[in-house]
Amino acid sequence: MTGTLTLDAAKAYICDIVADRISAEIVLRDDAGVEIGRLVPLTTRHLDDDVIIGKLTDWRNANMASFMTQFTATPGRTRNWLRNVVFKNHTQLMFLIYAGDLLIGHFGFKDLDEREVLLDNAMRGERGGHPKLLPVAGRILIGWLFDRTPVDTVYGYVLAKNAAAIMMNKAMGFGLWEKYPLNRQITDSEIRWDLGPKGGRSNYDLYCYRVEVSRPQ
Repeated sequence: MTGTLTLDAAKAYICDIVADRISAEIVLRDDAGVEIGRLVPLTTRHLDDDVIIGKLTDWRNANMASFMTQFTATPGRTRNWLRNVVFKNHTQLMFLIYAGDLLIGHFGFKDLDEREVLLDNAMRGERGGHPKLLPVAGRILIGWLFDRTPVDTVYGYVLAKNAAAIMMNKAMGFGLWEKYPLNRQITDSEIRWDLGPKGGRSNYDLYCYRVEVSRPQ
């Protein structure tokens, strides 16, 4: 499949990927064209893979402060989130990142519409593989989105205090860097950080940047 799809066609494509009806593995190559890894879509078959579910759970708990929504993950909660949120929403897709046979992290997108899509769920959970594997994965996933969906803009949010994430997003080609305040909401045992108005103040001295990259002309 090549060329830009309509939104409905892109959503149908994502549905087929998640249901394991088609393969959408993406090869990752460095600037010299050397293969350094691959992106493998998370699909319904992974719900029965205890190793992968366990890694996704452990990585999220180990990096809780990097997420806008913070809670203690469990394998059951991870499975339910994949089954009832990610896999039922055909504007969203997650990829596992492999370096050879080693699973080292994940990357994905959500909130796909006709104009833009949010690049999300970037995580290096394990050491190993090429040191630039995540930014390479991000750049190639951005290119995949421009090729397979109608969007003209891929955007993301980066915590202003996360220097490593700022460097990675710059390496992926993101610009704009609009600053937004984050304000805390607590519900039961879950903390959620919501965006305030651009240029506003955070009562918790916590901010993030909205970053964007546009479709090549």
